[in-house]
Amino acid sequence: MAQDYVVLNEADEIGMVAMNKAVFKSIAEISVDDIENAVRIPESRFVKPLSVKIDDNKLHIAADIKIKYGANVKATCELVQNKIYENIQFMTGFKAADVTVNVVDFEI
Repeated sequence: MAQDYVVLNEADEIGMVAMNKAVFKSIAEISVDDIENAVRIPESRFVKPLSVKIDDNKLHIAADIKIKYGANVKATCELVQNKIYENIQFMTGFKAADVTVNVVDFEI
């Protein structure tokens, strides 16, 4: 069953530290915006270009992006994937289980 948060520190006498999946979504959005040839698809009522799932305290991220015309698709996707993974690890101290990048369109 999917959760809405990741447990960073197990419960002890003081309490526990957990992080909501909205935090990871915000970090991923910022990471995509940092890459020059990647364009984030705006979220709408029916389009959810960025999904964050948490199963058994493991983080799974899938991002749908556009690539600017003339850019190397493979290199841009690798940059986006690495940037999301590194930023999440740097900002939260938590490692994502997997980061998937899907190219759905090209921007001319």
